[in-house]
Amino acid sequence: MVVGMYIMVGLAIYLVLSIIAIYIGVKIAQARGVARWKGALVMALIMYLALFWDQMPTHVAHKYYCTKEGGVTFFKTLEEWKLENPDAVVALSKNRVSNDTNKKNIQRYALNSRFVWDIIYTDHFLRIRKSNNQVIDVGTGEILAQYVDFSTGQSTLEPKEFRDFKVWLYKESCEEEGNKMNRRKFYMFESAIEMLGSGD
Repeated sequence: MVVGMYIMVGLAIYLVLSIIAIYIGVKIAQARGVARWKGALVMALIMYLALFWDQMPTHVAHKYYCTKEGGVTFFKTLEEWKLENPDAVVALSKNRVSNDTNKKNIQRYALNSRFVWDIIYTDHFLRIRKSNNQVIDVGTGEILAQYVDFSTGQSTLEPKEFRDFKVWLYKESCEEEGNKMNRRKFYMFESAIEMLGSGD
């Protein structure tokens, strides 16, 4: 609510400054004997680029990374893992393998005595943020499933910098809200792994 108010006030100020700048552009063009619309156009372009210069490049970069790297990949099914690791299946319990960790660019969630879910964050061009979700067998280091997604890396609810207020840049995911099939497939796999216990 407060963030929205800040954005509205900021845009109102920006609009007033844009009108003033365009008026000045018209007056300068008129004084130099140039068509007034040219002065207005130059100032309008300057004001637009001052705030929105990164809108198109950010959306293009986000789309590029989503197309190139985004999506879910299953390297091995749960049944395949069970067939390859019969002893581990018997010994596996729902006790956590380790404490969860939350570092600057990696979060680890222990799923049970054998598996963890790592989320590795990396920033790309124009601060497009990659989140690489992996279900890992810590006994072998093998990745069973991977889900890669991209966002614009903004904190719109708790803004910490000016870019966070640029709501027109905001992209939470490669997948549209309400149609996150890849994310759902990964979460279902992760949940099945988490439910594994001794004798399962």
